[in-house]
Amino acid sequence: MRPKQKTLKFGIGLGIILMTLGWLAYSGIQESKTYYVTVRELQAKPDAYHKRYRVAGNVAAGSIRRMPGRVEFRLEAEGTILPIVYTGKEPLPDTLQDGAQAMADGRYQPDGHFQAETVQAKCASKYAPAAMKAATQQAEASGQPISMQEAMQRAKNNQ
Repeated sequence: MRPKQKTLKFGIGLGIILMTLGWLAYSGIQESKTYYVTVRELQAKPDAYHKRYRVAGNVAAGSIRRMPGRVEFRLEAEGTILPIVYTGKEPLPDTLQDGAQAMADGRYQPDGHFQAETVQAKCASKYAPAAMKAATQQAEASGQPISMQEAMQRAKNNQ
């Protein structure tokens, strides 16, 4: 074999390897992208089924249903409701309760539910000022959980 042929074969092989690595990097980045949208924006997007999204809202009262291998609940935001189905391997946080703020990452499905791969929840009342904590506890004692916004409004009104 002549040196030119060896160099040409080596260059072609190297080019194929570099193109393969570039394609793997590009497809990995495309798959891991997550767009943050509101519930209303998600439901209005015509191409919502082709991308990963992160959506947040308050857990609707009485909507949490735990079943073997999955959990279903509804997120409320801006007067719009989004059904969420979580089938992940990680256990859901204990703070996922009625009225808690939650954020789900996953894909919107053609039938209108959101298939969550991860769910994060926070109990804002643990970190809230005393007036907000009191408003939240008073609402829970009456059997009517309230959203964070309602607790803030009640706290302002009681000051």
